[in-house]
Amino acid sequence: MFNALYNKWKSFISSMNAKGVPMPTIRDPKMGIGSVSLTLLFISSVTVIVGLVGKWSGKFGGIDMANALQFFGICYAGYLGRKLQSDGKKIELSGEEPPKAL
Repeated sequence: MFNALYNKWKSFISSMNAKGVPMPTIRDPKMGIGSVSLTLLFISSVTVIVGLVGKWSGKFGGIDMANALQFFGICYAGYLGRKLQSDGKKIELSGEEPPKAL
């Protein structure tokens, strides 16, 4: 009985690893594909907005604004920092041309 359950679990995990777990993400307008970092930024933004409205109205008192703002800052830095590349000597934005001299 244990072996049958183990084999079912192992085949389930193998199929999930092969297919990937479907997860709803927000589509990045520049890349045109789902972005986990943009989804986290959206969730943190909504959390901060709900927390601010809750503080103002007195209805949603359970959101700690210090933690919500820290979560937003981390998500924002992760979203903006995903295009930074470094080779040890310089840091540049990927996918963008350098500014032209006048």
